[in-house]
Amino acid sequence: MLSPDTPPAGSPGLGHLSLERQPTPHAAPVLSKQRPPGDLTGKVYQLEVMLKQLHSDLQKEKQDKVVLQAGVATLRQNNQRLQEESQTATEQLRKFAEIFSTAVEKEEL
Repeated sequence: MLSPDTPPAGSPGLGHLSLERQPTPHAAPVLSKQRPPGDLTGKVYQLEVMLKQLHSDLQKEKQDKVVLQAGVATLRQNNQRLQEESQTATEQLRKFAEIFSTAVEKEEL
């Protein structure tokens, strides 16, 4: 007995499915050269190729994420260092201004 999701015999079967993400261009030549015969076998093979490409893309995305996270960590460290340097420079400038104004006041007397 067929379930409501099972297409009747002779129907296109998976023809109505639409996958939003298409294989990247470098996967297409592999598909055309190595595609086994048979409509259903070809579709299964195509899905396997797409799955492998998606897995490869996922691994690259994970590697890119690690690189970006390292970059963010470096930027945070630099930001912290620059904030500390800015605070130190502000304190030194304030002390210099205080010393300078005291020297000018003494000179006026």
